[in-house]
Amino acid sequence: MVRCFRSLLKLIPLAVAIVVAAPSMAQEQFNPIGLWEPDNKESRYEFTYCGANGDRLCAELIWIQEDKQDARNTKYLNTYMFKDARHVRLNQWQGTVTLEGFNIGGTVTQSNNDTMQLEACALFVICENIRLRRVQ
Repeated sequence: MVRCFRSLLKLIPLAVAIVVAAPSMAQEQFNPIGLWEPDNKESRYEFTYCGANGDRLCAELIWIQEDKQDARNTKYLNTYMFKDARHVRLNQWQGTVTLEGFNIGGTVTQSNNDTMQLEACALFVICENIRLRRVQ
């Protein structure tokens, strides 16, 4: 019995360390609201909360680099390219992505305050994976 009690006493520092470290191991909710651009820096998107209750995520195409503008892409200026995305888990939203006029399902995953990944697939065959960086 004494030996069992001593074994339990040896576990107390480990238990205390786990309790103290637990809050720092918790994942952080990042803020997606702001201006974002893809790695090629050819466009910018404004991410905002939207929807009837303000609990959805939307991204509006607000700028296209001047030398990249053409009739095909300027028609999407000031329109939502990602809309009505619902928060499905910590730092992840799923919604509708508009690419080349087609609406397909997409997921935005934010890995830190300044980086997010947009993945959209049509029929699980044609996929687009775009890394976005915060501009402001």
